[in-house]
Amino acid sequence: MIAKRRVTRGLGLLLAIVLVVSSVVPAFAATSGPITGTFTINAAPSVDTVTMADTSLTPQSNHVITVDVSDADSIDDISQLALKLWYDTDGGTISETEFNNATADAKNAAVLTWTKSGQSAVAPVLTPGGTTWSLVSYTVPSTPAHFSGTSFQWSFTIKAGKVATETNGTDRWQAAAKATDQASATDFGYDATNATMNWYGEISGLSSVAVDWGTVAPGLAFNGAGSQKSIGAAATYIANGAYDEKVKSDATWAGGTYTASLDVTGATASQNEFALKADDTATYTNSTLVDTVGVTVDDTGAQTTEAGDSVASNNLWLKLSSSFDKDTYSGTITYIIANGS
Repeated sequence: MIAKRRVTRGLGLLLAIVLVVSSVVPAFAATSGPITGTFTINAAPSVDTVTMADTSLTPQSNHVITVDVSDADSIDDISQLALKLWYDTDGGTISETEFNNATADAKNAAVLTWTKSGQSAVAPVLTPGGTTWSLVSYTVPSTPAHFSGTSFQWSFTIKAGKVATETNGTDRWQAAAKATDQASATDFGYDATNATMNWYGEISGLSSVAVDWGTVAPGLAFNGAGSQKSIGAAATYIANGAYDEKVKSDATWAGGTYTASLDVTGATASQNEFALKADDTATYTNSTLVDTVGVTVDDTGAQTTEAGDSVASNNLWLKLSSSFDKDTYSGTITYIIANGS
């Protein structure tokens, strides 16, 4: 009996040892070899200054805008420079959001984009194309020395389009630029002074027109038989703001022997006096007495497109004094576009 009890204790001790050993067996995992970590430092570009040389702009006149850009990684790192000149209705502080939202438009915005191509003098692209906006001249990086340097001044001479919106009150034209480098880092800058845009207008289509009343009798009355004549050609008005249509005449018309005098009162009471009325319709009751300075026949003109507004029905009415020397008289009648603001 004693021997049997010893065997039982030995088995119990062996089992305890096995359990302890099992609980400390290590777990083995697969491992990879060494890997390489890399990162590159890129210095973002800086638009240091944007400067409009003129703060009073005029359509069809040349204006210079410069943009100073620096980059610690060299100008060769600049991939693109965008310059925008746009009309802002409130003339407030420029924001990058306003810059991003400004799109090329003949009335409201010009966009110049320079895109790097190697180390060559790449011409900036001006939009909107096909308009009277134009890029007259420019200075861009063009030599190895330019590209290896850390700063450069881009310069753009721009001719403003004919219908670039006239400013009134607090509205202004604003200029800003954004530089982008090879790593797509950007910087934005602007000219805080802003600029006004002067009124611009032109009229075309009448330069070779002649109006001939033929043979008429002294004492011809306004709106009498033979008094009314259409000028027979359309006048095209182009303006960047409100405009008036005006007409004037020479004070005297020359004949072969005699002269005729314009009576701006319309009375034609004296010998060889004549008077004129004009309108941009064929309706006499709408007409206005013509003088030597320019009378308004329509004051409702508004900013046009670059194609302009065409007025096809321009009419004149002639009145003569009852005493007139027989002759053929000729003079100049001038159609005018004037600032309507």
